[in-house]
Amino acid sequence: MQINYKKMIKTYFIFQPITMVFLILNILMMFVTLFMGGFNVDTLVRLGALYPPFVTELGEYYRLITTAFLHGSILHALFNMVALFYLGGHLERLIGSMRYSLIYLISALGSSVAVVLLKPNSVTIGASGAIYGIIGALLLLTFTRKEWFHFQAIRSIRNLIIINILFTFLIPSISIEGHIGGLIIGFVFIQFMTPYEPAIQKKLDKIEKKRQDQWMN
Repeated sequence: MQINYKKMIKTYFIFQPITMVFLILNILMMFVTLFMGGFNVDTLVRLGALYPPFVTELGEYYRLITTAFLHGSILHALFNMVALFYLGGHLERLIGSMRYSLIYLISALGSSVAVVLLKPNSVTIGASGAIYGIIGALLLLTFTRKEWFHFQAIRSIRNLIIINILFTFLIPSISIEGHIGGLIIGFVFIQFMTPYEPAIQKKLDKIEKKRQDQWMN
């Protein structure tokens, strides 16, 4: 059986357009990093990596966000993109593109602020802070909107969070401040951004209505 990748990508974009945009931006910046000199500190700082003194002393506040689209290696980027593809897509389907965009960007920003305040002399990069915000949001939803999930999905999300938190403290090169900062921001802000029903249901209703209108015409 032949897989129709074009149809799969189109379907993914229809239901998770913002996640697709974030995936493209991250992958694009991975290639820009390679083209500009590779995954070294000098190149990453030139491209917008978070170095707290440049933020606090030089006023380069853009680094609080640009750092979330840079990675330290191809493996680092791909690992985060797989997490974003599945977890980000899941959250976007549940709360809608606008709310999801805000959760992602606020979590990335909160993660960077945590690094500036708690680890002021380190160079930090990666989408992990934003992804941990997504994880935090999904975690809360598994308690407040259990009916939106299959019971196996609830268990998988909670187990994934435990595993990721363990990795955060066990692997030396991981930014604990960035991960925990993003996790807390996502967990807190989703409380004010949860819709009354899953956003995907509204989208499916619109698609069905459009089909019915086309059939009637």
